[in-house]
Amino acid sequence: MEWMNEDQRYCYDMLCDLFKGEHRIIGKVKPAGSTKGIMINTTSSIWATFDSDGLTRAVVMAHDRAIRFEIHSSGPNMLKLLFHRRGRTGAMYERHPTMQEALNNILSKADER
Repeated sequence: MEWMNEDQRYCYDMLCDLFKGEHRIIGKVKPAGSTKGIMINTTSSIWATFDSDGLTRAVVMAHDRAIRFEIHSSGPNMLKLLFHRRGRTGAMYERHPTMQEALNNILSKADER
């Protein structure tokens, strides 16, 4: 898409991979808040951890690519998906952990219980 900068295109590539091809994306992609993100309102129903494993794939892709991924409600039978490119260092709102860092953090908190 012509309006996208490099960061937005990077996020768009994740969206395409998540939907298993650009041709399967349901909804219109728009800029999201900053110049580093995109969003889409969709009716897609791929959001599960297994079988339709879109939720698991989204989490793994986000950690692998350092993209903050959010899911919000967006009306009846609609979800808003937001993608924001981040780095590996910096303040909380600038960075994104690797999958291993996130897993270690979750497991260490579980061990505290």
